[in-house]
Amino acid sequence: MKKEVEIKKLGINGEGIGYIDKKICFIPNALPQEVVEVEILDAKKKFLSGTVTKYIKESPNRQKSICPEYKECFGCHLTCLKESEHAYFKKDLIRDALRKYYVGDLSSMQLQNTIQPSKMQHYKHVVSLPVTYYKGKVSFGIYQRESKYLTFMSQCPVQDERINECLLKLEEIVNKHGVKTYSEKFKKGFRFLKLKLVEDGIQALFVTGEDGIKKEVVDEFSKLDVVKSIYMTINTSRKQDFELLGYKKMYGISNMPWRVFDQNILYSVKSEFPVNPEMEIKIMEKIKSMVKPEDFVLSLYCNVGALELSMPNQIVAIDERKYRIADAQDNAKFLRKENVKFISSKVDEAVITQCKKNKFDTMIVRHEDLSDAVKQSMIL
Repeated sequence: MKKEVEIKKLGINGEGIGYIDKKICFIPNALPQEVVEVEILDAKKKFLSGTVTKYIKESPNRQKSICPEYKECFGCHLTCLKESEHAYFKKDLIRDALRKYYVGDLSSMQLQNTIQPSKMQHYKHVVSLPVTYYKGKVSFGIYQRESKYLTFMSQCPVQDERINECLLKLEEIVNKHGVKTYSEKFKKGFRFLKLKLVEDGIQALFVTGEDGIKKEVVDEFSKLDVVKSIYMTINTSRKQDFELLGYKKMYGISNMPWRVFDQNILYSVKSEFPVNPEMEIKIMEKIKSMVKPEDFVLSLYCNVGALELSMPNQIVAIDERKYRIADAQDNAKFLRKENVKFISSKVDEAVITQCKKNKFDTMIVRHEDLSDAVKQSMIL
């Protein structure tokens, strides 16, 4: 079934939103102000979803996408939207979210403009990619959901160029040494690759089957100037539990230092580094600007403590992942900071305990999903 639809706005995932017979329809690769012909792919009770078969009227804000794969790859959204328009539409998404979840009066609320990055390309510093075998060659790519379309990731326009160069070189190395992709049947082979670019150095994690990774691959890969650290972990679980059998360092330094707020914050192989470090710093700066130096702070989901260790406040910082707190405590020791108490615990339980013991002035929550226990603690 095909329908002509006018796109009214963007959805939270960057898809166009229109209405067919008063029912909402989600349409990828469609922008506001466009009229498109849509083929309905899925009809649910409350919504429809479809794909564009023809652009009847294009938006004046449409541009040629920075990515030749954008119509097939679902990794990024809005690469066909002019950069100057991103701030407006992101602000509109925030406004819609507030209308949906905020119980107060929004009429007098002034919504600030979203903070823009300095660049819209090559900003991504962290990638996690499946290892694939395609046309006689081992590559790094993603099979798109609900299709068999393979997107190769070694020339992605949003990944840092050093990561792309690293991927191309590693493809050459693994094919040269006859590395095989992972076999579910035999539990052997190269399964996933994780690259973390911190400052000017890359930390690589090879996720493999029981056979591990060839020494020749590690030796040759480590000769690249940008590669500072190589780890390996064995994972044969269907759940993709990368921590199942721990991590083995194959080469280089143990922790990657990130220079932020004039101090080095160390990241181990387990701890998550910001995908976009520039925007992470801007977020932290904004949070710091809203906290008074004398405030007693409760910080939830603190990761490795980069924000908390840059603040003068007395802080209780909580995270559910033990490895993040271990890194945070090491960072506090390394920086000789004693104003932050880091706690590894279930956040819900720790919040209740800490709010009974202490009277906090400010709570920092860096998580998109708040439990009722946390919400109640914020009210009290």
